[in-house]
Order: sequence, then structure tokens, then C-alpha cells
Amino acid sequence: MFCMAPKYAIFFIPELEDRKKISKLRSKMCKLYHTTQALQYPVHMSLASGTELKDYSLFEKEIKELCKNRKPLTMYAEKNTSVLPDRFWTGIHIKKSKKLLDFKNKLESIKNKHSTKPVKMYFVPHITLAFPAKVDNIEPAKNPVTKLILNRIAIVKKERKWAPYRIHKYIKLA
Repeated sequence: MFCMAPKYAIFFIPELEDRKKISKLRSKMCKLYHTTQALQYPVHMSLASGTELKDYSLFEKEIKELCKNRKPLTMYAEKNTSVLPDRFWTGIHIKKSKKLLDFKNKLESIKNKHSTKPVKMYFVPHITLAFPAKVDNIEPAKNPVTKLILNRIAIVKKERKWAPYRIHKYIKLA
């Protein structure tokens, strides 16, 4: 059997109450459009894409150092879900802010510093509800949350090539 080195990525995972609200809508969308791929992952927004690391402990140490000096960040979602038929996708777009982009770029810089193959992620802040799905006839829905607090990140880990990422460790912001 083929073994690979684990890959790590960085997610924002909303607080429990917000996750419950988003999960309810995500489950409804996935059932309606006969897709389960989005359900294999926790409700999240990707902040840094997955990569193999040279030294996980040094990576984690730098991420903790960055986070201990960061205050929680308020993020705002669009009022309605977005539907992109050409991408077979529906989800919640998060409005970009300078603080969010700055934090994401710093996380990605640390990840790439410790990566065996640095990769720059094209960043469109969002939370996926259903993908892949034939969404041609989907009407945007009212978002169950319009404000999210980024007060922790999750380092997620993938053990096998086709496996989904699983939460490895949470790191709180100051």
C-alpha cells in the first residue's frame, strides 16, 4: 500500500453555535443536490492549503507565536449564500478585509517556510455548503450567520492521499 508523508493545512473553524447553524444549511443543501463531499470536512474556511512539512514541531511553534500576539478578528458574511453554477458550488462568501488578508498571508508564509513544496493559495474567503453539485437551479438562501469571530485556527492533517483532512490541533488567538 502506498504511504505518504502527512499533509497539513490551516482552517478557520467557527464556534459551535455558528457551526450548528451552518451545518444545518449545509446538510440541507447536500441532501437536496445529492452530494456528500462537503460533509467529509468540518465546517471551515481554508486559510492555508495543504502541504508536507519538513519539521512539524517548528511549524507549530511559529504558528503559536503568531497567534499569541493576534487579537480575535470579526468577519462578516454576505447576507445570502452564493451560487456558482460554472464551479458546481454553493457556499457562504466572507467579506475580505485587510486584517483577514494580513493574517492569512502570515499563516501562509509560515506554512511555506516549513513546506517541502511551497504553494501560494488563491484566497477567496468562503465556507462551502455543497460541492460538487448541479446548482443551476439553486436560489441563494439567507445565510444563517452574518458575523463570525476568528478566535482560533485549526491545524488539520491528512494521512492518506484521498483521505479528508481531520482536525489535528486548535490554536487560540490572544
